Amino acid sequence: TKVTTVTATKKAQKTTKKADSKKATTTTTLKKGQKKITIPGTYVSIMNKYQEALSKKWGNQACLQNGVSNVLPELYEGTPLENVGFWVGDYNGDGTTDLIIGVVDGYQHYPYAILDYYTMDNNKQAYNVFQSQPKDYFSAISGKRIMEKISDNKEFTAWYLYGLNSNGMALTFKEGLLRDKYANKKNPWYKADDMDGNTKNDTKVSNDAGKKRQKQFDNARVQLEFIKFSSFK
Repeated sequence: TKVTTVTATKKAQKTTKKADSKKATTTTTLKKGQKKITIPGTYVSIMNKYQEALSKKWGNQACLQNGVSNVLPELYEGTPLENVGFWVGDYNGDGTTDLIIGVVDGYQHYPYAILDYYTMDNNKQAYNVFQSQPKDYFSAISGKRIMEKISDNKEFTAWYLYGLNSNGMALTFKEGLLRDKYANKKNPWYKADDMDGNTKNDTKVSNDAGKKRQKQFDNARVQLEFIKFSSFK
């Protein structure tokens, strides 16, 4: 099994605070790999918060107060730092380096989940595009798209498919699918043309068509190659 180790020193983080934000970067080296990842300095404090949250096993309230996803308390089984990781790169091809924090491949809870997605604004400062919550989480989808899944774990589930706008700072709605047994127990599937969750505005589809589209959505999910926070020093 290939082991990847990442090193990012606290000294480097302090340096970025004094530097011009447009130039501030912390370089992390993949010791077992053949490439280097450059992490913009504006993202380092976010990553440090996640590492602290995972190390100390912050509860729901602490996560909310510190701006990290409150899905984290559901990801503490075993070694929390091994369950969550980060991905740095240009996800949507707009030329800006993004930071994505998510659940690592193989962890059973919240498979494929993206916990937080950051890009940079015009001032090169971190900008949060979206953040997952319990029962409302996001995943990467083929074609540089994003899927959101909302569920009450009982009778209602919604899948929303998005693109990213030209500057990568907002999601753009493309398509939705609802399974709403509150509205119709026998045939609960609807094609959604908006995000209000109200089936009265949506188009009813057959059970077969709804299940087929759900499967297509699920199969389109992409597992990003997250680097575990256990490797972030």
